[in-house]
Amino acid sequence: MIKKEKIIVSIISILIIVIGFMLLFNRKKIENILKSNKSISKIYENSEKKKNEKIFDIKLKDNKLKRILESLSPDKMEIAVLTLKDGKLVDFINNPDIKSYLENKEYNKALENSKVIKGLKDLILLSPELGKYFKEDLIKNNFENSIKTIENRPEVIKIKDRITKLLPIKNSKDTFDQLSENNLIEISEILSKSPITVEFVEKKDMKKYDLEETVEISKTLYKIGSVNPSLAIEIEDMLKGFDIRKAALYGDLYVQDEKYEKELKKEYEEKVYTFEDPFLRYNPYGRTPLAYGMKYEPSDDIELLKVTVIGMGGMPNFSYEKKYTSGDILPIVGLYPKSENIVLIEQLNLNDKKVIKSKKLKLKTVAIDDKLPAIYIEKRVPGSIQPGFNLASYNLKDEGLPFTFDSMGNIRYILKTGKEMRKVKIEKEDSGVWEVKNDEDKFQLDILGKILGRIGRDDEDIASKNRKTKYLVRNNNMLTVVSYRDGAYPTALFSEYGLDSKDEIFKAIIFYDKNGADENIIEDGERVVLYEGDSES
Repeated sequence: MIKKEKIIVSIISILIIVIGFMLLFNRKKIENILKSNKSISKIYENSEKKKNEKIFDIKLKDNKLKRILESLSPDKMEIAVLTLKDGKLVDFINNPDIKSYLENKEYNKALENSKVIKGLKDLILLSPELGKYFKEDLIKNNFENSIKTIENRPEVIKIKDRITKLLPIKNSKDTFDQLSENNLIEISEILSKSPITVEFVEKKDMKKYDLEETVEISKTLYKIGSVNPSLAIEIEDMLKGFDIRKAALYGDLYVQDEKYEKELKKEYEEKVYTFEDPFLRYNPYGRTPLAYGMKYEPSDDIELLKVTVIGMGGMPNFSYEKKYTSGDILPIVGLYPKSENIVLIEQLNLNDKKVIKSKKLKLKTVAIDDKLPAIYIEKRVPGSIQPGFNLASYNLKDEGLPFTFDSMGNIRYILKTGKEMRKVKIEKEDSGVWEVKNDEDKFQLDILGKILGRIGRDDEDIASKNRKTKYLVRNNNMLTVVSYRDGAYPTALFSEYGLDSKDEIFKAIIFYDKNGADENIIEDGERVVLYEGDSES
């Protein structure tokens, strides 16, 4: 009998254990069954609600927060309970010492804090009331910025450590410690785009890099220096006299020229060019849309060439001479816009200048830039006007577009100095060389627009006068240039007065497109020999 009772007890025990395991592994299924039954479901929800309310009551101090959580749906209450299992989140909610979170600079602690903020954001998603509570009752000032700062702090700490290693510049570590997190992120983003700069800062040898790489390094370091003045000084000290600001601002001009030079060299070397079959390149450096460059292999060491642009619309022919050697590029300038220009190239005897051989070219040009002004010739007395072209230092709001025009108002030469140089004044330096000056620097460019070099300003910048007068010695005339006249139509004026005849012999009115001298103006003007030995005949 006793043995039989033992067997029954053992069987019952086994059944209880099996049922327990079944209940454990099928809890969700059983819960779903209970929930699907309306009467049982209500009892189950009430039971779960009371259980969760008890959890809120035990974990949280603030009654207002408890009431908001208790008003959630059962499913959202369950999410809230799971989220509040994070003890550090609960500590933060009960005692929101936001200052200590914001001031923390230790990486592991920052990771913990960031996890707390993630939990907080999960709770905010549960209801608008929760979001309002955390913004207005828990973190009362700069809520968005504060949680963003705390959330990003681990990455910022890593960024600071990484930047300090990537930019081993003297004193930079102390400077980085004082930078804002936004500054650090900005520097990190700048560096991420230029691995070559990271390499340079480690080796500190600019001679290793070609022009394009030097410009990239300069631009990157200049941007980083712009983030913080102290950092700019440290970068300047590291470079020992190398002016990265100038390289960053103007370097692309030289890079562009170098690319054009390589393209010209590559194209020219594809075949052997002769005087009879020359190499021609329209606007060879991208800055002179009314010019061509011509190259060929000369028969002699030095050849004397004469270029004649056949006149159009009543203008005389325009010609000039140039000595030519192997490797040179012959500038063909003074062309008419949007035309098929007839140009005569003659090889002359060096001694008596008799024509040895000649070549006629047909050179097409495009229309002038719409940004250039219109020119109206109101008065012109042929024979009395001093020969040459009228040079106008024309500027738009943020770039220079100097040009020359003839006595019939045809624009015959344009120099696109670009936005890098900003507003400019242009003067004739030597034969075939322009001096281009902006508000802080001075450049030399050849007649085809190639940059020959940059030279520092050697004169004090004097405020520009609206009216300038230039003495034209050859014909004893006086040229007056008025930069801006504000009338029904904004204009500029070129007027030539004969000191012998006492009469105005030339008057050109230049009509601007825009109102306001800050948007378009001719800063300066004069009468120039466009190219060496030029003449009109």
